[in-house]
Amino acid sequence: MSVQYIVNPDGERVSVILSIAEYEALMRVAEAEEETALLLREPNGGILLQRIENIRQGRNLIERELLPDED
Repeated sequence: MSVQYIVNPDGERVSVILSIAEYEALMRVAEAEEETALLLREPNGGILLQRIENIRQGRNLIERELLPDED
């Protein structure tokens, strides 16, 4: 990542300059985080967090067969 800073007279960083590609990549990450935060605010957000932790720990995993594709 190539970053340039704008500094004030005291040499403190006050702004940053990014390429458009880097800015757009950061915006995609921010959008994904907003979607995750929205899901976690839902009534079942706590259940979602617990299931994610279960997957990470390999606990309470339930295997199911996928439904066939519709032709």
